[in-house]
Amino acid sequence: MTRPLLAAISIDVDTLASIYKGHGCRRPGGYTYTELRMGLDNIARFLELYRVRATLFMVGNDFLYPQNRESISMIALAGHEIANHTQSHVQGFRFLSPAEKEAEIAGMEAVCQKVTGRIPVGFRSPGWNIADDALPILQNRGYLYDSSIFPTSLTPLLKFLYWHTMKGNPRKDRTTLGSWKYIIAPVTPYQTGKRDLGHKGQSGFWEFPVTVTPGLRMPFSATFLLATGLEFFHFCFRTLKACQRPIHFQFHLSDFADYSHPDLADQMPMGNGRYVPQALRTPLKKKLEFFKRALDIMAPYYQFLTLEQWARRLA
Repeated sequence: MTRPLLAAISIDVDTLASIYKGHGCRRPGGYTYTELRMGLDNIARFLELYRVRATLFMVGNDFLYPQNRESISMIALAGHEIANHTQSHVQGFRFLSPAEKEAEIAGMEAVCQKVTGRIPVGFRSPGWNIADDALPILQNRGYLYDSSIFPTSLTPLLKFLYWHTMKGNPRKDRTTLGSWKYIIAPVTPYQTGKRDLGHKGQSGFWEFPVTVTPGLRMPFSATFLLATGLEFFHFCFRTLKACQRPIHFQFHLSDFADYSHPDLADQMPMGNGRYVPQALRTPLKKKLEFFKRALDIMAPYYQFLTLEQWARRLA
């Protein structure tokens, strides 16, 4: 009997306060708990339809709101993996000193352990904006894997668009997607080099890149599903399945939140021609319909694991 292909769903649980930090928002940090609670509840209900457990990369500062802790505890108890997305979601993470990087990682660990009873074993840098000097830090702290590499051919375009749309932010916070060399990183899960996240090696430490298509390396994620539609999704999926590729399908918290809600409407980024991401402009019902159709297509052919489960299986 043919073994099913492996897949994982990961979700960057970035609140608007984490991403924009007040730049272009009317009330910086206002109603973060409404956004988080709504998003986590919708994530749990949606994934339960498929009996899928996901990996949630969470920001330590969101654990500090007492109103958030019940929702975080509940989704962890439901079997979803809580992984590390730094303490304060520093977009320019790769430019921090090693000591600053470690403080961001350790800070999230501490609050996560306090709320869920567990220390994360997986890490993702905000905006996939990582550098190789994070590797020894993660290894020394007992991490099993990283998931900060997004090896898409669209990297130059995405870097330019992010730099342009985040004008008004500090220079380092306008960067994304890490080092240029990660464009040509492996596209399926791999052991990293001992000092290089972007190359295969025998380090015993695993990298789970976000999935891109064979050949052209086009992004295959929920963000691009909303932007390009189901027809393009079908084409990409058929290509991946034909090549027997594993899939790491990424979402964001914004994919599961309703930004027309009265508590969230005035949290939308605004001013200076600032770009509003597709997920913030698309009604929640339409987003969930898109994602359900995508999972209906993938689920019959793939076995879904958390990234921790996948890493332990590979070890």
